[in-house]
Parts: sequence; structure tokens; C-alpha cells
Amino acid sequence: MAPLDLAQHRVQRHFADHRALSPDGAIEFAPSGPAERQAFEQLRARGVIRQTSPAHFWFDLDRMGRQRPRRRDPRLAIAAGAGIVLIWLALMLYWT
Repeated sequence: MAPLDLAQHRVQRHFADHRALSPDGAIEFAPSGPAERQAFEQLRARGVIRQTSPAHFWFDLDRMGRQRPRRRDPRLAIAAGAGIVLIWLALMLYWT
């Protein structure tokens, strides 16, 4: 896990542990180091961490879910392609 990913996970975990998942549950937050500050600022820029009043923030789960990139596993495409080829070969051998 990259240092920035780890810092982002720690920031997200902090908000989840304190149940700061709505404007009513906003908490004060001060990043503990430069990596956490960078992760925190990135999450704020994406609108995932939102501010209710000075130094009070909450974590917007809905925005996080919408912005999370969907990564496809290339092994799935390879397996599907190999399956199609095997089916085609089996049919060709059956018909000859």
C-alpha cells in the first residue's frame, strides 16, 4: 500500500471511528502529519470530506461511493476469451 493510500485510509478510518458521517456528527480534525494532511486535502477537494463550521468536518459516504473508480480485473477478460476459444474448439472437433 502506497504511503498516500495508507494516509487516506487512516483519515477515513478516523472519521468512521468517530461516526462523523453526517453534518450532525461533524468533528474537529487536525491531520497528524504531512501525508495525512495531503490525503485530507485531496478528500476535501473531491468533496468527500465536507466542512460544517470552522475546523468541523464530516465524511460523505455517498460522494465517496460515487467517485470510487471501478477497476476491472484483466484476468476476467482473459478467462472469458479463453473460454470462448475453448468452446469454439470443442464445437469444431465435435462437428468434424
